[in-house]
Amino acid sequence: MQKCGHQLVEELWKMVYTIPWKSFSLEILPVDDQMSLLVEAAKVGNVEFLLIIIRSYDPDLLWQLIDEKHGISLFHIALIYRQRSVFNLIHEIGVMKEKITSYIADGDDNIHGLHIAKGDNMLHIAGKLAPSDQLNTISIEALQMQQELLWFLEIEKIVPPSYVNKKNSKNETPRDIFKKAHKDLHEKGEKWMKKTATNCMLVATLIATVVFTAAFTVPGGDNVEVKDRDKGKPLLLNSKWFTAFFISDAIALVFSSTSILAFLSILTSRYGGEDFVKQIPLRLLGGLC
Repeated sequence: MQKCGHQLVEELWKMVYTIPWKSFSLEILPVDDQMSLLVEAAKVGNVEFLLIIIRSYDPDLLWQLIDEKHGISLFHIALIYRQRSVFNLIHEIGVMKEKITSYIADGDDNIHGLHIAKGDNMLHIAGKLAPSDQLNTISIEALQMQQELLWFLEIEKIVPPSYVNKKNSKNETPRDIFKKAHKDLHEKGEKWMKKTATNCMLVATLIATVVFTAAFTVPGGDNVEVKDRDKGKPLLLNSKWFTAFFISDAIALVFSSTSILAFLSILTSRYGGEDFVKQIPLRLLGGLC
């Protein structure tokens, strides 16, 4: 269906292009409707539609401002709605990327459900919480926090360095906005991580207890009937299965103990903002493995 839809758009566009330019621009697709189509495509992440329209009509539409007062472009819309496929087009527009990332809002207003303050730049917008329908595509709060941090850190790389700590009219830096907007999500993510680590550490502790006990409870028993030097030796000492048991038990003890330490490190972590990006998820993954 998606492929057929793209083919339909391309065929319709070829027919529209046969209309004289004045009739096309004034009657078929007024300027406001041109941008509204692109905005809707950017909101839902329909990058194929955007490429068809832009490549066959006007490539400049990609970096034109939708709202000049607030410095909002299609890339800002993609950022607000966390549409990665659309936002990645910013790396294909060359020198215009610097211009787009340098836009600053010139007034206070609500844009697509977000409050934009005077002086906000692209990194301020990245610091605001994503729409709930985008967050809910990931069911785990800790991973939601991870995705939000990845977005913020990615935007931090492409905005001018002077914008990273630039304050808006409310005297807030982008990181101030991020911490404030993601406070609840941060707490929920921390709670989920600690609960998961506690439950997993309990299982690892049970495994470690069993294998530790098994190491001193030799299968088959000891040789207690003879009085020579073989007395007290395991009856199955020379069996290859006894060797396999001993090695597997030792491996289980080492790995379960390591798992306990990994989960314990999660419980004692300071849970700083960027810890959700790599440090804590890798500890959880290591403990589970």
